Amino acid sequence: MEHSSQCIYRIKPVVRNYDWGAPARSSLVYRLYSHVAGLPSTPPSDEVGNTPYAELWVGDHDSAPCVVIDLKSRTPNANGLNGSTDGPEHGIAGSPSTSATKGVTHELVSNNGRGERLSSVYKRMGMQLFGQENNGVPILLKVLSIAKPLSLQIHPDPDTALRMFAQKHPSIVDCQAKPEMSVALSRFRAMCGLRPLSEIVQYAERYPPFARMIGDYILTCMRQSESANSGTIYANLCRRLLLEQGETNVIGELVKLVKERPDHDISEQVIITLNDVYGNDICVSFAFVLNCVEIQRGEAFFIPPNVLHSYTSGNCLELMNNSDNVIRCGLTSKATDTKAVMELVDVEVQRGDAFPQHVNKIIPENVSPHVKIYRPSHPLCKFAVWSFEVPPKAHVSHLFSNGTRPFLCVIVETNDEVDVSYSSTQKDGDEEATAASQEQVPTGLGDTFFLYPNVTLNVKNNGDSHFVMYLGTET
Repeated sequence: MEHSSQCIYRIKPVVRNYDWGAPARSSLVYRLYSHVAGLPSTPPSDEVGNTPYAELWVGDHDSAPCVVIDLKSRTPNANGLNGSTDGPEHGIAGSPSTSATKGVTHELVSNNGRGERLSSVYKRMGMQLFGQENNGVPILLKVLSIAKPLSLQIHPDPDTALRMFAQKHPSIVDCQAKPEMSVALSRFRAMCGLRPLSEIVQYAERYPPFARMIGDYILTCMRQSESANSGTIYANLCRRLLLEQGETNVIGELVKLVKERPDHDISEQVIITLNDVYGNDICVSFAFVLNCVEIQRGEAFFIPPNVLHSYTSGNCLELMNNSDNVIRCGLTSKATDTKAVMELVDVEVQRGDAFPQHVNKIIPENVSPHVKIYRPSHPLCKFAVWSFEVPPKAHVSHLFSNGTRPFLCVIVETNDEVDVSYSSTQKDGDEEATAASQEQVPTGLGDTFFLYPNVTLNVKNNGDSHFVMYLGTET
């Protein structure tokens, strides 16, 4: 078998323009995307500046598959923008295209034969290095820029995903579970998992409208709860709020009382934000039902399947199974299915899973002074995020070795004085081949790559700011 020395490919990402995304003028996703798409770093008009740039996708999901091109097929020009004219279809650089208004821009390469689908390269890598074809890209890497809270949502476990997919449930677009991990790229807030009953009771005692929503019977059960039956109480609470509420003005009463308090904790801040954006949606009350968490840049948490959550503000990097299964119950203009959400909550209760659902924060492992690994310890998590950070005036080399598993990469911070090269040691059949010299990698802000396993990246940062790359991989 002839050995191919190329072990890094440039990926052309896909952008999602969901309405909760930060507008281009302040969106990290736009800043990353503008480099690779050849767009102005500053939006050229108010129309573009106000267009939401919510998510940058790096992966191979059928709804938005990425393509790869040769590493050196284009070189960024001096100002850091792509000199190529390969951009989104007409309108994205000047005004939003039709597809953008529906929640997705066109990928950088349309169906004109340019580029190769990422899954093809992934499969070829398996044959080239290990003599067996991979099934496809199992993970999906995203960058999110959030200006408005996302929907209150839940992702199915493997068995439920298979069943609902077979039943053609409208919110289930593939047959996979969707556990996910988020790494903050700025101050980042979210609601995640059912909080301790004692905390919910405290908010009910502080705010009578919230107590009225819960009802006397459930509130009494919460006060008298023992851990053995708490799952049933949580299920009854969620069912009461999601399916049995007749009043909508009670949210207005609740938020009015919250605003009258002189000081607000994070949950009270979040409930005000939710009300500002979504009015009297009953799911505004879930700021007092779910854990409200704030994490800083470099901190991370993991969300298992069947856990209610909503991201509310900030920027993050997200890694998950290659799935887009989302079932919503509120805080959205999209279709909701509260009965399906309750079905997934009930699954957790029937399994006897632990309640409350504490936030699963991830403490990264320091592999070196410049490389960390975020690796959730959950049986359904089969992925990890690596961070590679090189400070100003430093030269760092690191071998990215993860067995037979490759990496999806995105550069989120860099400067014009960064030089990147790579070398590799790969097995081609029974013969080991080592690159004789280092190969240069043209890089810039927002560049995304497919990286073979067992590749050494060499970064010379001669600038005055950090170089930061995140890498997603299987475990």
